[in-house]
Amino acid sequence: MDTINMTWWEELRWRGYALSEDGSRFCLTDLSTVNSFGIWERFNFKAIGAGFWEYPLPNLEILVLSVFLLWRFFYVLCKKLGFRIPQFACMMLAGLVLSQASYLSQDSLIHRIFLPDDYRPKIPETLGAFGFVLYWFLKGVTMDAETFTRMGKKSTLIGFTTMAVPLFFGSILFIIRERTGKMRLTVLEYRAIVFMNSVSPFTSIDTLLRDLKINHSEFGRIALSSAMVTDLVAFVVHFLFVLLWGKALGILQTVAACVFFASMFFFVKPAMFWVIRQTPEGRPVKDFYIYAILLLAFLSFHYWHQLGEFGPAGSFVFGWAIPDGPPLGSALVHRFESFNLGIILPLFGSLTAMQVDLQWLIGEIKNFTHMEGRVYEAISMILLLSATKFITSIIVAFATRMPLRDSIILALALSNKGFFELAFFTSSVELKVLHPEIFTISATAILLNSLFIPFAIELLHDPSKKFRSYGRRNLVNLKDDSELQTLVCIHKPDHITSMINLLEAFQPSQHSPVACYVLHLIELVGRATPNFISHQVQKPAVGSQSCSDNVIASFKCFNQKFSDSTSLYMFTSLSIAKHMHEDICWLALAKSLSLILLPFHRTWSVDRSAIVSDDVTMRNVNRNILRRAPCSVGILVYRKPIWNPQMTDSHCKVCLIFVGGKDDMEALALANRMRRMNKEISLTFLRFIPESSLSESMGNMQDLMDRKEIMEMNIDGSKVGNNHPVTYIDREVSDGLETSVILRSMAHGYDLFIVGRSSGGDCVVTRGISEWTEFEELGTVGDLLASKDFPTRASVLVVQHQDFTDDRY
Repeated sequence: MDTINMTWWEELRWRGYALSEDGSRFCLTDLSTVNSFGIWERFNFKAIGAGFWEYPLPNLEILVLSVFLLWRFFYVLCKKLGFRIPQFACMMLAGLVLSQASYLSQDSLIHRIFLPDDYRPKIPETLGAFGFVLYWFLKGVTMDAETFTRMGKKSTLIGFTTMAVPLFFGSILFIIRERTGKMRLTVLEYRAIVFMNSVSPFTSIDTLLRDLKINHSEFGRIALSSAMVTDLVAFVVHFLFVLLWGKALGILQTVAACVFFASMFFFVKPAMFWVIRQTPEGRPVKDFYIYAILLLAFLSFHYWHQLGEFGPAGSFVFGWAIPDGPPLGSALVHRFESFNLGIILPLFGSLTAMQVDLQWLIGEIKNFTHMEGRVYEAISMILLLSATKFITSIIVAFATRMPLRDSIILALALSNKGFFELAFFTSSVELKVLHPEIFTISATAILLNSLFIPFAIELLHDPSKKFRSYGRRNLVNLKDDSELQTLVCIHKPDHITSMINLLEAFQPSQHSPVACYVLHLIELVGRATPNFISHQVQKPAVGSQSCSDNVIASFKCFNQKFSDSTSLYMFTSLSIAKHMHEDICWLALAKSLSLILLPFHRTWSVDRSAIVSDDVTMRNVNRNILRRAPCSVGILVYRKPIWNPQMTDSHCKVCLIFVGGKDDMEALALANRMRRMNKEISLTFLRFIPESSLSESMGNMQDLMDRKEIMEMNIDGSKVGNNHPVTYIDREVSDGLETSVILRSMAHGYDLFIVGRSSGGDCVVTRGISEWTEFEELGTVGDLLASKDFPTRASVLVVQHQDFTDDRY
């Protein structure tokens, strides 16, 4: 039986609905006026006067207020108890509470307010449906369209198997039960359960990650990319079924859908970029554009609905065509998201949950223990498919070299259920494809899922590893001819010259190009709104000035000098101090960068007799980045120009201090690349060898010789023939005092010192001076070189390698 029999539909009525005489649509008896006449109605008409709650507008206001107070009560209660429960689950709980009104006497005031004439209120339901469409549209807006182009093999494999394996397993179970004649569910009910427990909708995953505040992380990127793959597979599977079963009509639907997708890509997306170009930097998007976009979003819904498809998917695809982030995407989200999530969307979640018949479900649990009946068949299918999806996700994620803990968290996230599944089952019941009993079971499973999974993820997830990368993004693993992708952070105008001078020392070429992402950081004070500006798509208004004009102009001049070998991307971040490091780490993670360059927070006078500036906020930002960065980090202590490319006979003397360890190896890779790209650089390789470990160091001599051989090779693999070959110096030291003496004796001979942050840490080389370290973010040796007592004006670059842990357990 593929369709629902009308006899049981009438016996087990979908609570709150009444069919019209032709059985085609639902009816609602309503008053001719929208609102009441107040207390005068009772005085004038006495007994025949209607109560104010019986009119549509007051009834809507009562329902909105009741739903809002209930779901906020559950949300605040769970938060105070230490449980981070998603807002969606709280909305469903509010609906379950309101559903108890149906068990009260029809003469009771509560029953007449929430279920007037035993009909579910249709105006609040319609408003809730409006909120659900708007929710899908905004999810499409926040979706990064470039994620498809950056989607790696890992996300593709995880997303495909997470969808395909449960779908295949469910289909096999369906065939077996159909052939054995033990099916109690209809074919369409089986398909709905299998499909909904196989897919991982992007909207549900994105909402979960945002609620848990882990969407801006490598883990979040993989989870969202995998969800996009499952959505894509779901679209393909759906349209294959349409073509197979719909024949000519199915072909027309598929062609109409393809036309819709093409129009989004070739017409809507360019139009949105035109709107962005019409919006000057720092100015809001015009209201006309905002409301026109909102209108088009709902027209997309109606177009998709007329095709016989899931209408909100049309709004989602339209939102996906809008560039995410400022100014347009952020304007839409800021304008509508809070109001929608707080007021309108809860009506959809709560009024839908009112259809769950918990008393019936509790009474039917006994049939589940007998392993028979529709309830047993539905629950067993849901449990088997959920377990299959969960186990498959763990195995595939672990096989792609994700840590076991993160694999489990990813499997939990991809198993999450939310608004989409609830809306699908609701729509299936209203179309008489799904029995209300199966809806009650499925909705209860969705509620339990949304309560358990966030709690489990929060127990397993480590917030300190929010920006952790699962791939190696460092300089050691960077090929010689590959592009060096750097993020340059600018806090003050003084930092412009120092950073450009350092980049010029790299001397970019076509053999070793440089991609430079410049982020101008501006601290917000007071209650100003944070903003993130991309200067690639927005231009300042004519006659106006931007706070980043000097930064943009200076780096454009640098880009023009090396136009064939550099690419420049300019951004401005306006945020409060405690969130600055998140913008930096997020940009480095999103763009897959290899190196973050930070300015040191303290500057001295030319004679080093006085401190010119000492920015504690900048220091805290630097320290937070060192703890959380998804790639390698360099802190520049700038004292004088490193290299002057305008002078023909100018050359730069660089000293690399090497003790051993990952940070020193990263510093070695950076110095070697700098020397390869700029033949005017003379590099000194200064290695400190602890006397107590001299015999052990001999065992590492082959590794050192390999490093020498690497440094003696040009990019094309031939021997170096430039004017400044590498100088190798080995010094045996017994304590930190000898290290300090050697460094001081060489202080005036170099323009730049490069050292690893952990160089000499917990080692004989720094014994006796590590206790005097003032700035732990520079390390012991770096702090010594940067101190005002060190007799040199040479700049110092302290390097920290990417904190990559390959511990899979």
